[in-house]
This record gives sequence, structure tokens and C-alpha cells, in this order.
Amino acid sequence: MNGKGDKWRGGWTTEYANNFNSIFNKEKRMKKRVFIFDVDGTLTPSRLPMTDEMDRYFGAWLKHNKFYLVTGSDISKLQEQMCYHDIESEGFFTCCGNEFWIPDPHVVNISAELVYENKWTPPGDLFHFLEHVLERNDYHPKTGNHVEDRGTMVNFSIVGRNCTLEQRHDYSVHDEVSQERNKLAKEIVDRWPELDAAVGGQISVDIYPKGKDKSQVLDVIRQHQITPADEYIFIGDRTMKGGNDYPLAKLMDTETDCKYYQVKNWEETKTILEKYAEE
Repeated sequence: MNGKGDKWRGGWTTEYANNFNSIFNKEKRMKKRVFIFDVDGTLTPSRLPMTDEMDRYFGAWLKHNKFYLVTGSDISKLQEQMCYHDIESEGFFTCCGNEFWIPDPHVVNISAELVYENKWTPPGDLFHFLEHVLERNDYHPKTGNHVEDRGTMVNFSIVGRNCTLEQRHDYSVHDEVSQERNKLAKEIVDRWPELDAAVGGQISVDIYPKGKDKSQVLDVIRQHQITPADEYIFIGDRTMKGGNDYPLAKLMDTETDCKYYQVKNWEETKTILEKYAEE
């Protein structure tokens, strides 16, 4: 028998098998993946820019990967945190997917073009209700900037968005015990069936029209890709029920070409990306 016949009939040596690709000039086709990231608490510490470590790692990682961002924040807050990496994305969604931006260095100041915006006028009695919630809640301190109308959604915070990082942490600990944000989100949905409300970040509740949550971004991303990806991967820190990442995670859980990860912080996100890089 010739040597080639031995190799093809199962007589390969380990060395021959391990070098099959280089011998026959055949490389394993890499999966085309598209990553989707929440920002606050997933790529960055809460309400802070990327750490130096993540900034360096992500800057190298993005040269070989396609990604989108989806956040409950507005564009100014996202750009404060992303250390200019947002301009390297395929696109980014702000206000829980109700605004979609394409990076464009020619646009002055924000370096992005607004593709769509789901304008929304909240019911007037919603603001009265939120003011009443704030008045009857005995948590202190209350730091100001409690109700933020972003044009496409409303963000509400008991402690207030003017809080320091220490006050933000203290409120987060309080909320873990009291679960008051989850209770408030449920009360809003019960009072206004046409609305959805979800816990976002460490201190707030996001409120928007029913269905206008982060789940809407998946279809937009699919349409935006010229060549469909083999796999779409979402990473977020609020994918549990009641969190503002949950609608997208729930949708992706039903799709055969999708996967999602729940993380506690940017370090866990970095670990996930490193494992994918090893494949």
C-alpha cells in the first residue's frame, strides 16, 4: 500500500493530522460573528469611562471584530464612557434602541449620523405619578435630576442622576434589599398597559412605549449587515427578568443563530471575549 493510502485510511500520525491544513493549504473557516454590547456595567464601570486595561484590550480586539452598542443612555453619556471606541462600531443604539446612530467622522462634535429616532410624548399623568413617587419615598439623599425625558423614553431615579459615585453605590445596595425599582416598574406597567418599564443601571428605571425596548435592535442589525453573520452574541449586565437587557436576551434565546451572556462587570466581559479569541 502506498503511504498516501495509509494516511487516508486512518493511518495518520498525530503530526500529520495536526498539520493537515498547512499541508493541503486548507484553513478552517472562521465563524462570522457580530457582537452586541450593553455599555454601562458591561464594558465600563457604572457611569465611568472604560478602565485603562479595558481600553487597551478593546482597542486591539475591535480591529478583528464587528460590534454594535445598545444602551439606555443618550449619546452624550455613551460617548463619555466609550473612550472614542463607539466610532469604530458598526453602529450604536441609544435610549434602549429608540435611536440608531452610524459613526461618521464628518459630523461635528458627535461624529455620528442619526439614522432613526422613535419620538415619543409621554402621558402627562406619568410625570405627576413620578413626582408623587419621589415625594412619598423616604430614601435620602435625593440629589436632583430625578426625571429625564430623553425624547424617546423617560429615565427616573429616586436618588437622582446628580448623585456621586458613593451615593450611587449606596442606593444600589439599598435597592438590592428593597427591590423598589422592580416594584416601581411593575406598578408603572399595571397603571399604563401601553408602556413598558425596566430596571436600568444601578439607580434608575427606563420607561418607554410597549415593545420599544432593546429587543428592537436585533432586526435592525440583521438588516444592516450586507452579509448575514453566522452568530450574533449579546453581552449585558441586566439580562435577568425586569432588567433593561432582558427583552433582547429573551428574544435572542429563541433564535438559533444567537447567544447571550449575563455579566457582573467589564472584567467578565473581557474574559468572554478572550475565550472567543482563542477559538
